[in-house]
Amino acid sequence: MTNSKRLQQGFTLIELMIALVLGLLIAAAALALFLNAQKSMNFQSGMSSLQQNANFGLAQIAHELRHANLNTPSGQKINNKDIGSGVIFSASNLPTSLAGTDPNLFTKSSLWDDATEGSKSDQLTIQFVPDVRGADQFDCEGIAIVAGRTYVYRYYLDKLPAGQQIAGTLDRYGLYCDAGYYTSDSTEITGLDANGQLILQNVDAFKIRFLIKNAAKQLRYVTPTQYLALMPDTVSDTADYHYIGSVEIGVLIASAESIGSDAKLNTQSTYTIAGQDVTLKANNKNSQYLRQPITQVVGFRNTLGAF
Repeated sequence: MTNSKRLQQGFTLIELMIALVLGLLIAAAALALFLNAQKSMNFQSGMSSLQQNANFGLAQIAHELRHANLNTPSGQKINNKDIGSGVIFSASNLPTSLAGTDPNLFTKSSLWDDATEGSKSDQLTIQFVPDVRGADQFDCEGIAIVAGRTYVYRYYLDKLPAGQQIAGTLDRYGLYCDAGYYTSDSTEITGLDANGQLILQNVDAFKIRFLIKNAAKQLRYVTPTQYLALMPDTVSDTADYHYIGSVEIGVLIASAESIGSDAKLNTQSTYTIAGQDVTLKANNKNSQYLRQPITQVVGFRNTLGAF
């Protein structure tokens, strides 16, 4: 009887409590591993989509910028003096019939509001005459290219439409390309200053610098404002000109998705793009989104012979 009773006995209360505690510890460890894996996946997914978005947009812009100065009457020179210059700084770079063009359509520093504090994004305006060989060639807005026209592309930052904003989050901006054209008898640039085509979403800032060379063949990078200060109207001797050979474009890209509880690890607010520091506007939601500054240098291959 004694042996039979012993065989029928279950766990003691202490044994049961120990088993429950061990089970809870194992479950907690498994849950922690799951949550950490989910956070890591969200973090990597956000960074991956951010980089993919930036790489695609910058590749398209770089392809278009390499057309600057193509077949124009500038003598393969890019500056703020010669008609046909691949980068348009002023009306001096356009035919005299276009002298009344709005200066705010030209290349400028700090023109557009963005997500940064105390600074604005730049604008880059280029021109070229395309080699039209067959069909299926389109400008940056997706409109078919026509022979005999000089095309003007304007890259600028603007706030995304209300339908693309997410309520309760940050203001969203995008990098746009506005395409226009003129002919030999034009008195205005057709299509410019209209609705541009969105190229890159979730861009907090857009900055540019030019690589220039002076008569002594010294090289350095300058912003559009710095370049115009080096080439005022009083500079008329070509021996004193500073010529442009490439452009450095920089963007600050934000992720589309929030990183949630990882926000406490994301405290950076100042970034460097195209050699210029930008600081985000104060917003308690900034840390919830990943950001990455991306810079790319594009050589103006249609000016290399003169640079």
